[in-house]
Amino acid sequence: MFEVDDKVVYGVVGVCTVSAIDTPPIKGVTGDYYFLQPFFDNRGLIYSPIDNKVPMRRILSKDECDNLRNKAKKCKNDKTLNEKLPSGKYDECIKSQDALKLLHLIRFLYNIKNERAKELRKMKSVDNRFLTTARKLLYGEMAVAMECDVSDISAEMDQLLSIG
Repeated sequence: MFEVDDKVVYGVVGVCTVSAIDTPPIKGVTGDYYFLQPFFDNRGLIYSPIDNKVPMRRILSKDECDNLRNKAKKCKNDKTLNEKLPSGKYDECIKSQDALKLLHLIRFLYNIKNERAKELRKMKSVDNRFLTTARKLLYGEMAVAMECDVSDISAEMDQLLSIG
């Protein structure tokens, strides 16, 4: 159970703040819901039933973020991060909310991007979409957890993970 002001990762939306726990102001809706305010989008609330099936978890700790950064620093020699991923697994990595799987996906897609660049070809649009989504989810969560700007985390992590 989460509390008001907790920061959580909600589905593929990313980081949200629990702004209230109450019944939403929607006719015919009953029961307790989390009122979630997406951290990087203040246009509206998400009402999520407390017993919802959409995955939701607390954001990473600063230590967990530091561990991910250290893993990224050694990514060139990390067999796990350089393992091939079948394209059918991309969506599973995104939906898993697992930071290590997202890190692996980002590294793998950067490897593809680098290989295609050597051939003077662009990355496939579907691969580019998955890369953009994985970066948004992981880097956004890391930025909130480490209380820094997402552009700083993006620049650092992209530099580390895109090494050929």
